[in-house]
Amino acid sequence: MEHDTQAFESVDPAGPPPPGGPPPRALLDDVWPWLALLGILAVAGLLVWLFVLRGHHHKSPVVPAVVGLQQQAAIERLTGDGYNVKAIVGPAKQPRGVVASQIPGGGSQLPKGSTVTLHVSNGRPAAVPVTTTTTATTTTTKPTTAPAPTVAVPDVTGQDMASGAGQVEAAGFVAETDPVSGGGTPGSIVSEDPAAGTRGAAGGTVKLGVATPSSPPSVQIPDVTGKTASEARAALLQAKLTVKTTYESGKPGVVVHESPTGTAPAYTQVTISVGK
Repeated sequence: MEHDTQAFESVDPAGPPPPGGPPPRALLDDVWPWLALLGILAVAGLLVWLFVLRGHHHKSPVVPAVVGLQQQAAIERLTGDGYNVKAIVGPAKQPRGVVASQIPGGGSQLPKGSTVTLHVSNGRPAAVPVTTTTTATTTTTKPTTAPAPTVAVPDVTGQDMASGAGQVEAAGFVAETDPVSGGGTPGSIVSEDPAAGTRGAAGGTVKLGVATPSSPPSVQIPDVTGKTASEARAALLQAKLTVKTTYESGKPGVVVHESPTGTAPAYTQVTISVGK
């Protein structure tokens, strides 16, 4: 009897899959555009910070505080910082010639070339209204009516013309500076008329004689048309020129024209015509 025989071969079970290889090329291609975009955004943010946000830190110059200083010292401080100055002399509780207030105030941000207004004391406090009672039931308030006040001419002999003229104007007068040949330090005040201590009405003219050298150098005459009379006189004195003020029809308190113009020897008297 024949028997069929079958051969069986053992088969190993399937093993684990081989370890993973490098990521597919397509995945890397998808990542690079995102990395490039992040880089562009970082650069753009840096540029915004440099040119926009950082630019906010560039502030305008700061106005120096000059309240409490003498008028001429305050003007020199402000003009030295690049500002124009308008000085107004009037009643205040501060001593004569001292800056009582300024607009804009010290510490304010203001571009150079702008105008700072100074209120300078003339040594007389502001008038206070007087209250009177006429009957038991009626009370009226009337301002004081007094004649024009008089003030004493300050003694400025021996001072330089700009400082002395500034004190005379702070007292309420108009300073006229006249060149005088002879002795004395050039630019210093050698005489004043009326004399120091004389009382006069505010707004009157005080003539100051200024010593001049035998051979003065040439200087440029600044253009002061359109400025207030006090600003014009201060600018001309700073340029080593003497000043005389006349009046004619025009905008009150503003220089209409000046003579001479151009260049002239130092301490030449420049006549300014002021509107009235």
